[in-house]
Amino acid sequence: MDKAGADAAMLLLAGLDPGSEAGRERVRLAVEMFGLAFFETDLAAGKVTVTPNAFGLFGLPVPPVLTVDRAPFWDRYHPEDAAWARERFAADLRGERGRDDYCERVRVIRHDDGRIRWIEFSGHMFGRPGARTHIVGMLRDVTDMVEAEERQRLLLREVAHRSNNTLAVVQSLIRLTQGATVEEYRKGLQARLLSLGRTHALLPGVAHGLTDPAAVVRGELAAYADHLEAAIGPVPPLAPHSVQPVAMILHELATNAAKHGAFAHPDGQVRLAMGMETGDVVLRWTERGGPVVAMPTRRGTGMAVIGAQARQLGGTLEFQWAIDGLVLELRVPPERWAGLAGASAPA
Repeated sequence: MDKAGADAAMLLLAGLDPGSEAGRERVRLAVEMFGLAFFETDLAAGKVTVTPNAFGLFGLPVPPVLTVDRAPFWDRYHPEDAAWARERFAADLRGERGRDDYCERVRVIRHDDGRIRWIEFSGHMFGRPGARTHIVGMLRDVTDMVEAEERQRLLLREVAHRSNNTLAVVQSLIRLTQGATVEEYRKGLQARLLSLGRTHALLPGVAHGLTDPAAVVRGELAAYADHLEAAIGPVPPLAPHSVQPVAMILHELATNAAKHGAFAHPDGQVRLAMGMETGDVVLRWTERGGPVVAMPTRRGTGMAVIGAQARQLGGTLEFQWAIDGLVLELRVPPERWAGLAGASAPA
């Protein structure tokens, strides 16, 4: 429930008289519209009177009478939350936190299906600290809200992490880019920075870890579509930390092909194959129809960038300098490609 919903619920319950027909109707509307359950706890007797839907929040059956011992509810608290929740509750009863209003979120393990849910308790304590008499309040399932907040926190951390990584990548590109003239250097650096920028267009998918590898291929190689045969088989989606390295590798391969390889000749063709082989994700780049190729005598900037990005992926590279064109094979463990459970993402 957002603030507007909470305000509406409080307005609905203002002046509640549960002994009247109007009061009972207000309770019914609050229960149905906002998922609220209500309780009143007799602290001396250790008993709580609740609305029937409170039992459903804990996966408990509704008993014949609605005044029950509190123990079945406490027993459903998650083991990791039970101790601190009890201690905070006791501290509030003693007045150690300087408040008469009680509000906590705890995890519970439902009795019927074993699912873990987040329950929020809020209420007002009556009686002086150390001699509280009873509590009146409400409780609700806030699991969806808690999970949405956690997703937002994770996204913010990922954005911060990616920003730091991007700065490091830009610095490395400045160091690696070379040019015989200032203009050549400028064009080379600009092309690499534009490639880096294109990967950020994939951010909605990256935020959820569901980036389609085919989208990265299209984004980086669209300009060469007439000279490209792409055969992308079933492969896992790219994890957030894998999108940028794959995009940069494709960009460098395309740039090299445009300057020295298949994309530099009207009849040149590149076949890009991607699929699963022997448990790894394999990307194979095969050039044909370009100028005669010979193994380079020194490692150029593009190959340095490709090597660095392959290491970030935890992958291995194999080059074949065939006469009719470059063949490159990149192998990446699926846990690094897709960020599967148990894998650690590269820093």
